[in-house]
Amino acid sequence: MLVVARSRIAFVQTEKNQPMYPELFTIPIIGLPVKSYGFMLTLGFLSAIWLGMRRAERVKANPDAILNCGILCLFFGVAGARIFYVAHYWKSGFAFRENPLWEAFNITAGGLEYLGGLIGAVLAVAVYIGLHGRLFARNEGRLSLRLYLDLLAPIAMWGLAFGRAGCLLNGCCWGGLCVDEQHHKVLPWAMTFPFSSGPHDRQWMNRQVTVPAELIWEEPSTVQIPRLVPKLLLEMQPEDLRGLREYQEVDAEYQAAVAKGTGGDQLKKLEVRRKALQARANKLASKISPVVTARQYPARKDPSRQFTWSELNELAERYRSLPVHPAQLYGIVNALLLSWVLVLIFERRKRHGVVMGWMILLYPISRFVLELIRVDNPHDAGGLTISQAFGLGVIICGLLWMYVMYKVLPVRSPLAVPLQYDTREVE
Repeated sequence: MLVVARSRIAFVQTEKNQPMYPELFTIPIIGLPVKSYGFMLTLGFLSAIWLGMRRAERVKANPDAILNCGILCLFFGVAGARIFYVAHYWKSGFAFRENPLWEAFNITAGGLEYLGGLIGAVLAVAVYIGLHGRLFARNEGRLSLRLYLDLLAPIAMWGLAFGRAGCLLNGCCWGGLCVDEQHHKVLPWAMTFPFSSGPHDRQWMNRQVTVPAELIWEEPSTVQIPRLVPKLLLEMQPEDLRGLREYQEVDAEYQAAVAKGTGGDQLKKLEVRRKALQARANKLASKISPVVTARQYPARKDPSRQFTWSELNELAERYRSLPVHPAQLYGIVNALLLSWVLVLIFERRKRHGVVMGWMILLYPISRFVLELIRVDNPHDAGGLTISQAFGLGVIICGLLWMYVMYKVLPVRSPLAVPLQYDTREVE
């Protein structure tokens, strides 16, 4: 085991504020955990579509088209965000895995880049609007791409605000240190995060905080990599280990039957049941191996025995990250302000397409500033983060877009025809 120790490393006392909630709750009966990030994305998607459909009705656009665009944005936006993330972190996060393609598709493990999602969503909407009235919904006629992108721009930022709220609950996308030389908060809204969270783990890797040896384990790989014991494992409840206990009980019964020389159908039934439980038990045993290793240390309260599961959890509760900037909260405020500004531009616009243009100009600028505060992304793109570098390209696209809107295309799109509702009674 590797124990990190330096004279200037801070020991973080227990501070019961700003806890993470990666899982909001568990659905009763089926026991399915509801992830905070996914829940907030769903909430943001539903509320954004509702707002977009209401605004479409006010300007006599097709609200059903907004709904269809929203569904496409959900699927292709998530796909684009995942592809962007995997391409960015392929060498460091996927190439060395046993099954890298499966890990790339395993979106439940987390890892999305918003700019990639934005590109995927815009492309999907452009294809849908371009084909509308040609390959499907021919009775409704063609739609104006400029008009519907203007309708979607404000709700895209609205949905982003909920995504950043999911980041806060999940503990990702954190900011840099917000402390003085004595490691005291510089700003009253600075946040600390729990043991083994993203911020705490990064600070431990950077030798900014320390933890006891009991809470460090070496990841089994070719090169032994010391890591923190995951807090979610320490917080596991007895019912979470039911599959392992069932296998151990059946295995003990099977071994006893073999030792007694029991044969026939009884032994075969035990063997079948044992094999059925074995795969799940092995997977669970591999998952909790960091805690199993940590429990081998002599307990601090009584060195004559080993650590208990709850004692390890109590020990981990004493260690938190140093205070950091709540970059997630800054992201929420930024997204809500952008959404509000885009709504004002939409209500006062004189040209179709300018709302979308302002979005692809303003968001990369604000994201560039936020990336200066965040420390979770590496500066591996010419001294910039990938979001900053890519955002500069998006700004150029935004300038070209605005040039086309003002100098090439007419003020109003000829396809922006008010939706005519069929008021005939259905017989």
